[in-house]
Amino acid sequence: MGSVTAVIVLDHGILGFSPLQVVCVLLVFIVIEVPQVLGKALLLPILEASRGRTGEGVRVTAYPKVSVIVPAHNEEQYIGNTLASLLEDTYPNKEIIVVDDGSTDKTYVKASMLAGDPRVKIVRREEPSGSKARAVNYGIPFAAGDIIVVVDGDTVVERQALKRLVEPMLEDPRVIGTAGNIKVANRVNLLTRLQAYEYLVSMELGRRWQSVLNGLLVIPGAIGAIRRDVLDSVGRVHVDTITEDFDMTFMLQKTKGRIVFSPEAIAWTYVPERLRDWIRQRIRWASGQIQVYIKHSDALLRRRLGVFGALIAPNNIFMDMIVLFVKYIWLAAIILMHWTSPFYIVRFLLLLVIFYLVLEYVQLTSAALLTPGGDGIENAILVPLILPYRELLSAVRLFAYIKTLLGRRPAW
Repeated sequence: MGSVTAVIVLDHGILGFSPLQVVCVLLVFIVIEVPQVLGKALLLPILEASRGRTGEGVRVTAYPKVSVIVPAHNEEQYIGNTLASLLEDTYPNKEIIVVDDGSTDKTYVKASMLAGDPRVKIVRREEPSGSKARAVNYGIPFAAGDIIVVVDGDTVVERQALKRLVEPMLEDPRVIGTAGNIKVANRVNLLTRLQAYEYLVSMELGRRWQSVLNGLLVIPGAIGAIRRDVLDSVGRVHVDTITEDFDMTFMLQKTKGRIVFSPEAIAWTYVPERLRDWIRQRIRWASGQIQVYIKHSDALLRRRLGVFGALIAPNNIFMDMIVLFVKYIWLAAIILMHWTSPFYIVRFLLLLVIFYLVLEYVQLTSAALLTPGGDGIENAILVPLILPYRELLSAVRLFAYIKTLLGRRPAW
């Protein structure tokens, strides 16, 4: 019994590793992960508490017209709920433009049931455009609003979402775009619950942190707002990448206007329920990420774009791409160095798991404190499972990066 205890937790270390050995074997992971995680997890709640004490900002009394464009292709299952939620939203001056992008199901029929409302317009393409960007652009000429909001055809917004999305632009004329807060609606199995966990941390820590630094990377396609004149000035939504939201945010950042995250602008979206569909989605996202960085390479490490060009975008490339290779190389090096000592390898891997579990609990606690409505702390039971989920995601991204760099573009 004493020997087992000594193996598990020694007085001078963990799992038989001294403190110095722990630092040495986890050096790469500590240097890469700890500043990224702890910086956001510790500072954001403090900043949020400070914001709460200083008030809610300028009171808005006049709301400009907002045009909500809903691109939809074969969304008969969701389009009715999407439109109902947009109509119930309390924003006082809005129109909703549904773009049926060549649907072969009953999307048009379901949307037409609400066409009697004067706030709803439905436009239809007989042939599908093949991309969301083209569908959005098709709807823009029908829009009369000063602000364009894009909401996916499978997304339901909360009653205050549009108001919360638009208010930062009305309070500060320098704000040209706003990102909404996306949550997962269909938490029906383990895969969707893990995605809900991922979205929670990504939104409440990632997007908030980027917004604080004035370097937001993505206005999500599920819900986001852009000033109409700025959207027209950049040539509307470009169709040369498969992640049009990421591409559009880069173009907006180049105008040097402010882009912010509005955590109270909440929208509930549907995520893939099958592993095969999830993998296809993530391959598409990662491939689009590569395309956008290649297209906008002139924005990287450029002081003229402030924190976004000098820090946020390069850091995203470093964390999502370079670190992916570095971590695997370090892991392989440790294992190869101790190949003849399986027990050492097991202890090392257990130590690595403990390290990441601690970081995950820190992240989750911070995200749960920040998220509107307190949604999130129930995800604590998923923390041990999020580790293999993230490793699978890393492997999928790695495959997508290699595939894209070899010139193979995934289909939409």
